[in-house]
Order: sequence, then C-alpha cells, then structure tokens
Amino acid sequence: MSVTTVKPPFTLHFTTNQSPDNTQPVFGRLRYVAAGHNPEPSPHNYHLPAISEFSDVRTLRLHSMRPVPTVDELSSKKNHAQLETHGFTAVYHPTTLHSPPYTHSSWKDPALLSKYYIPDTTAMLKALTGCKTVVTESLLLRSAVWTESDALATHAGHGEEENTSSAYLDLEKGFPSFIGFNPSSGGVSPAPKPHLDYSPVGARVHIREYHPLLCEAATQIISAEDTLLSEYPDAPLRDVYSRSLSTKRWAMYSIWRPLKPVKRDPLALLDQRSMSPDDYIPVGIKTPCLGRTGVEAEKSHVAEGYLARYSDGHEWFWIDEQKPEEVLVIGLFDSELEGKGWKGAGGTLHSSIELVGQGEYIEARESLEMRCLCIW
Repeated sequence: MSVTTVKPPFTLHFTTNQSPDNTQPVFGRLRYVAAGHNPEPSPHNYHLPAISEFSDVRTLRLHSMRPVPTVDELSSKKNHAQLETHGFTAVYHPTTLHSPPYTHSSWKDPALLSKYYIPDTTAMLKALTGCKTVVTESLLLRSAVWTESDALATHAGHGEEENTSSAYLDLEKGFPSFIGFNPSSGGVSPAPKPHLDYSPVGARVHIREYHPLLCEAATQIISAEDTLLSEYPDAPLRDVYSRSLSTKRWAMYSIWRPLKPVKRDPLALLDQRSMSPDDYIPVGIKTPCLGRTGVEAEKSHVAEGYLARYSDGHEWFWIDEQKPEEVLVIGLFDSELEGKGWKGAGGTLHSSIELVGQGEYIEARESLEMRCLCIW
C-alpha cells in the first residue's frame, strides 16, 4: 500500500491505459478527508464538498466481484458481496432495453425508461430483497468527465443559471425525477469522493422533504416514527424502532448500471464491515425540494450524508470492465440494519476511482442510477 498526501488544490492525473488482469492485483486511488480536517459543504445542489477537501489520497487494492451471479444464484454464492453483510451486491440483470429494437440511445429516453426499465428493475429489487413495495424517486444519468460543478447544480431550475426548457423542467421536477437528461446542460459527472448519500438522519429528512409524492408513499413510516419519537423522546429511534409493532422496515437503494463497458472512472464500494465508527464524517448536502409551486418551488433542504477518513483495513470492491447487464445494488439506508447498531445503517460508502494506469483520453463513462425507496 502506498500513501500520498497532497495539499489542495489538486487535479486528477492519468497515465497510460492498462486492461484489468484478473491474475494480478488491481489498485485504485481513493480520496479521503484528512485526519483532523472538517470539510466545508458545497453550495451547489446535490454536490459533495470540493475535491480540495479530500486531500488524503490512498492507493488501495480493489477486490473483484466476478463472477457476477443472477438474482436466483445470489443466495448460494456465500463468498459474493451481499446487501446484508457488505451493504451492496452485484447481480447479472439484462432488461427489455438490452434487446432489439432498443439501442444505446434508448437508455436516454425518459419515456422508455419509465415504460420498461423502472418496472424491470422494480421486479428485480422485489426478488432480491423480498420487499413488497418499490417507489422510484429519481433516475440520474452520468455521461460527462469529472468537473467540480456539473448539471446537478442547476437541476430543476434551482441555482444560479436558467437554461432549461419547460419540457425538461417538468421531467426534472417530476416524480420520478430525471436528472442529467437535459442536453443543454449535459450529463452529470462521476463523483471521485468516497461518500454515503444519507446518514440515518439524512434518510429521514429526505423522505419527508424531497418530493410530496415520496412523502405520501412513506406516510405510514413517517407517522410511526413520529409517534415513537414522541413516546420515547430520550431514546435513540433505532433502539425502539424494531420493537414497535406499528413500524415497517424500509430501505433506500441506488441501482447503478453502466450504459457501455466501463473503461474509466469505475465505481468502487467499501465493505461496511471494514469501517469503524470514527471513520464516518457527517456532511450537509444541499438538496432541492421538488414538486412544489410558487415560493415553495425554490425551497431546498439539507440531507445529511457521510464522508470518510481512512483507517487500516478498509476493503474496496469493484467489477472490472463492468458491462451494461451487470448491476450494482448499493445500500443507502436500512431501518432493520440500523436497529442492529450499524452506524452506516446498511448503507455503504462508494466512489468513482482513478485506476492506476488508467488512460487520460478514454471517453467518458456513461451510467444510469435509479434511486428507490423499498418498504416491507
């Protein structure tokens, strides 16, 4: 292992391209928050702190998740990453849009994604988790090389710029929300900063504030939790949640798939069991409140997430040259696992990474992220 500490600002550096070799260790660069440093939140919507806040750069080994099983095969693959243990998993899951007459461009058509991809993925999630309800809240298209501020900053007309047609504004403000599909502002870029999108506090704020239809779908959850908070004001919610007959298990997931084989900026995921409580750093992430009108349309909220400090033993996983049929299911929050005392509450830190030997002139990665609320 090599450790490099750099003083911000710094830029991403690439050398020559090398194809992954499954017989040899593969290493990637991960950017942590330095010990003793408290990062400043980003002023931009959906954005993590500036990359200059991540000055502890580590070159770490990546563990392969190949071969990638189907959902039906997953339970028998004891050595494969699992949601209940690692906080993420990988499954082989082709969809309707992978077959003719559909093409690569079909994946950038919100109408086709709504008609085929969301139902196909909903069925997969139900089979994988056993949940009864899947609520899709957003689809996020990443198709640009990394930049500090990207299309997320002005999503749905929020922010300092306004260059969005009414049709795309409707898609961005809708439910589910389509992010990164507006050709005038371009796709979203990778996030080369280890992070977990929601802390347990952030997850609860999110289902209450993100969109009225998400709040409506989570009505029973919110009502039961508010009741528990009033009945047990001095007890952590996680300690009383699992004992209450009025509550339901709920979880949030990101379903991440590439739209073409990944040659640069692959996604890596950190085994939650290798994190210690002191490794987590809470951070505020500015998020617009969608689906509102009038003055409320400009409202935003802070959805708390986690960043990380490095400690020995962190284990990162990836899929080398990940294919479009190979899906990462990323835990963001799970009320059941929160009840077991896990600080990450079933969520796992993840980051796009610069592979050692990755080429500078490889075309941008394209990926689609579908975020869901699951209820049992």
